[in-house]
Amino acid sequence: MTRIQFRLATTADLPVIMNIVDGARLFLHHQGIPQWQNGYPDQSVFRADISQQALYVGVENGQVVMMLTLMNGPDPNYQKIAGTWQQSSNHYLVLHRIAVTRSVAGHGDADAAFAFAIQMARQQGKVSLRLDTHEKNHGMRHLAEKYQFKQCGTVWMADGAPRIAFELVF
Repeated sequence: MTRIQFRLATTADLPVIMNIVDGARLFLHHQGIPQWQNGYPDQSVFRADISQQALYVGVENGQVVMMLTLMNGPDPNYQKIAGTWQQSSNHYLVLHRIAVTRSVAGHGDADAAFAFAIQMARQQGKVSLRLDTHEKNHGMRHLAEKYQFKQCGTVWMADGAPRIAFELVF
């Protein structure tokens, strides 16, 4: 079992967060996944997440090894879906912008992040947890299926990019 502890991120965490994102961006590029290749997400996105108390870091042995954003619904990108959400309520939590430092990738840290996100959604009394990912991001798709998220259809990001939408209902 992982020894990762999650806490809200602060602006002091931004350099490490950006290093994690840069590593994830390079990994996605090498996998042929066009996600995160256009400069998004950048520091301004994470500053906004911090100001909304939505950005979390995972700390292991005193080092930040991962990050994830948990935002309250409704998500504007989820208002239109080619498919059907399981729950019509806007009382859901969204898992966005998850990345693990490459040095610990494959050690179960993403599992810890999913468990944390599910725990937070349940603690907050949400009806569901939603996420989206690029169709070629097989790692994220595998994790969504592993945690029994249901594939609900396609949503589009602000830049028009399609993403596969998943939802886990409680």
